[in-house]
Amino acid sequence: MFCISIFGMELAVDFTAPALLGLLSIYLPQKAFLQMCAACLLHESAHLLMMRLLSQRPAGLRLSAAGMQLSIRSGMLCPLPALTAILLSGAAANFAAALCFFACGDKDSAGANLSLALFNLLPYRSTDGGTLITALLEHRLIAEHPERVQQIMRLLCIAAALTVSAGLIRMHSRNLSLWSMLLFMTASELTGDPVK
Repeated sequence: MFCISIFGMELAVDFTAPALLGLLSIYLPQKAFLQMCAACLLHESAHLLMMRLLSQRPAGLRLSAAGMQLSIRSGMLCPLPALTAILLSGAAANFAAALCFFACGDKDSAGANLSLALFNLLPYRSTDGGTLITALLEHRLIAEHPERVQQIMRLLCIAAALTVSAGLIRMHSRNLSLWSMLLFMTASELTGDPVK
């Protein structure tokens, strides 16, 4: 992993990031690849903007096969309502962009934004949805039953993987990037080493 510090924020690039980008740039048509990159940049920019609006400083940005993840400085001090707004802002921005692109007739860009928004709401600890669910569960269960949080997250992960797989099979999807990402994130979640 390559790490540098820029303006007090740690930028980390995992070796899986360039490998996945290289694979996707070969596998995907150039337009689809650029649409995916633009959707990811919009998503993380929305998180960054919401952090700024809520006076939370970013601690780092990590690029990996799971995408880009912004981390909050002093995450334990971030109130749950602020954390919720920060985590949901990325998907909200992608949903809004998807609606705009769809209204303009650009179904491919709309699809890229919609896919990224929905994917980030899946209950994996390395996604926004999973991070939010974990925070909510810890808020409710950590004092009494801390072991249940991991058990519940694994069950949600399995349910999400089966549901998404069934949907992809029903749609006859041969999208290698979706299948690879689903397999990679499910395996990392179930082996107890989620991508952070």
